[in-house]
Amino acid sequence: MMWTRTRLALRSIARSQSLNGRRTRMKEQLSAKQHERNEKKKKKLAALANLMELNDRDRLHEAELAKKREAEEAALEEKASGSGSSAAAPAAEGADDGFVVVSNKRKTRNRLTIRSNPESQAEKCGKEATSLKGPDSFDEPAFKRSRNDEAGGDRLPVDGLCPLTQDQYKSLSAELRRRKRQLEDAPGLRLREMGQRASLETPQHARTPIFLTDIQHLLMSALIGQKSPCRPDRWCSVEKWLSLSHSVVVILEGLSLYHYLSNESHFEATNRIFNTKLEMLLPPQDEGKIIDEIAQIPLTNVQAKKLIDEHGSLETAVELNKDPTLFVKTIFPIESNMLEPKGIDLHPDDKFPRTKLLLSALQMVDEGYPIPLQGELHNRFRHFKFTKKSYAPVTNRSPMYGVDCEMCRTVAGVNELTRISIVDEQYRTVYETLVMPDNRITDYLTQYSGITEDIMKKVTKQLQEVQNEVSELLPPDAILVGQSLNSDLNAMRMMHPYVIDTSVCFNISGIRRRKSKLKHLAQTFLKETIQENEDGHDSIEDSRATLKLVKMKLANSIEFGDEILTQHKRLQELANASSGDTINNNLFAHVATRDKRTAIVTVGDLQPRLKDVILKAEEAVPMDHCKAVRVHEVSTPKEAVRKVNEIALENALTIANLRVPEHDFVLESAERNAAKLDRLIERLWNSVAHNGLFLVLMGGSTECSKGVAKIAIKRLNGSEQISAPIGS
Repeated sequence: MMWTRTRLALRSIARSQSLNGRRTRMKEQLSAKQHERNEKKKKKLAALANLMELNDRDRLHEAELAKKREAEEAALEEKASGSGSSAAAPAAEGADDGFVVVSNKRKTRNRLTIRSNPESQAEKCGKEATSLKGPDSFDEPAFKRSRNDEAGGDRLPVDGLCPLTQDQYKSLSAELRRRKRQLEDAPGLRLREMGQRASLETPQHARTPIFLTDIQHLLMSALIGQKSPCRPDRWCSVEKWLSLSHSVVVILEGLSLYHYLSNESHFEATNRIFNTKLEMLLPPQDEGKIIDEIAQIPLTNVQAKKLIDEHGSLETAVELNKDPTLFVKTIFPIESNMLEPKGIDLHPDDKFPRTKLLLSALQMVDEGYPIPLQGELHNRFRHFKFTKKSYAPVTNRSPMYGVDCEMCRTVAGVNELTRISIVDEQYRTVYETLVMPDNRITDYLTQYSGITEDIMKKVTKQLQEVQNEVSELLPPDAILVGQSLNSDLNAMRMMHPYVIDTSVCFNISGIRRRKSKLKHLAQTFLKETIQENEDGHDSIEDSRATLKLVKMKLANSIEFGDEILTQHKRLQELANASSGDTINNNLFAHVATRDKRTAIVTVGDLQPRLKDVILKAEEAVPMDHCKAVRVHEVSTPKEAVRKVNEIALENALTIANLRVPEHDFVLESAERNAAKLDRLIERLWNSVAHNGLFLVLMGGSTECSKGVAKIAIKRLNGSEQISAPIGS
């Protein structure tokens, strides 16, 4: 028995020793494999570090080559013009300004080929380490190469590259993490559905242009950030606003969409730089230049502060300062040769201009109004008629008419017009009629329309007759007022340029897209009860209610009845009361750190209208503050390029306004001048720092009013930031 126990104990001890031995051997094997993996990591990281250094060297080398090319081209141009080559040196000197200028062209090289030379390995390792870690980084001996690496295996081709010590490994890891964060924080622009429709890649028959207002919204958001009251969300999405380093805008007045498309192959560098190319709707040629409209946005935070102090909030200031009819004049047949009254000339019942309540062309598109804009909208409304053959310019004394329609459902599956009512500003009914739809009625919608089968039995009037009578009734500058008036105009199958929509200018929800019913608005503001008739709505009652609401708003203020504008004004007043200084409120807290100033570079003298805008900006700045907007008037486009290269990195926004003579694009010289413009754009692109926003706006001509907007955000390697479009 004792012997059995002893034998079992010995077996247990032997088994335990055997297990411990196996565990030790396994640990040793794991340790060796772990060590081998670590060595592989370090070698891969060393190879990656070498690649990073090679890329950095290439960028510096290419930047130097780009400077030399520019200097040589400038010298050749000077010689060609007979002026000598004296201007070549300043062009080369002023283009850098302490920053690395990156070119979009890259060398073709196998990046995984690690270069080695006959110099000693220790010297090479020391040089690599010094560039990343410091001169005292290689105190420890290098690790030996593993057998697996010597045999080939799965490894990077790092022959001739020194492995890393543990400290160097940690330093390189930290550097790579930093670069990764830098790439992840890069801003990017993605087109939404409306932006994709405007793309030059979209066929012309389906293309719908964006508005110059859309570009204004993009620039305003780039300057102010997420707090901007005007955002470009309608057509694009910009990620990482705060990572934008600065913005450079190049305006080419006189260069149209036709000029660009006719000579597109000669814009080689431009086509390489830009992936985002959009057709743009421009204001009428006689209404001012693009730069005049761009300058209407607050160009600096001090200018925005002035607007807030004057109007209570930046949102209200934007509403009051905009001209909603600017692009309507491009789309509708509005007479431009008629003399418009100077000054505000308010209607005696109004406290602010009634034209400020008009929907802009952009709002009309967003709200679904029938509008003769090219592309899909043109196809949708091609059978609609204008309310007048031609229109007079709208003024602050133009008459307002309340309009409301009732509809019934027909066999066509849509609601068609069956009743229309129009009342004037004195609430008198000036037009009232029933209409027989073109298609048979299947549902009278009596609970809403008030229309019954008995009422429609004797009706013979057709839609075309109504359209003719409405056209004869309305004056050429009439302002139509209604609740969701887009539905009424769609039912009338008519288009009108001047509309005020109570569902837009009144808002009691605090959310712009959430609209209140007319019944609720009348109860809240007019203290009237409407739409209580059991037999359905009364279109005359609804027309009068909308007119009363608009006249009440005009008798108060632009933010009256608009909870969004009212909230912003309240918040502004609270911020002023608590801080005593609007510069400290939430709008400017993050802007002040990045809002340097704005510069305008123009060839020739500034236009009077733009001078007035800049003068107002100057008035907003304290006497001891630097100028809000710096203006540089130069004599030639070449000087303008040099000036932009010199000052672009000093400003949050730099605008270069260049005039392209129309005779430059006659048949004989078009190709040569297109290539010349292409080189000019490339030089301006080289002045943009990484994460900089670069816009080229082609401003149309007398022959073709259509323009082009090209947009790019520069990456660290000098190319454009490319992002996938947002799905619809």
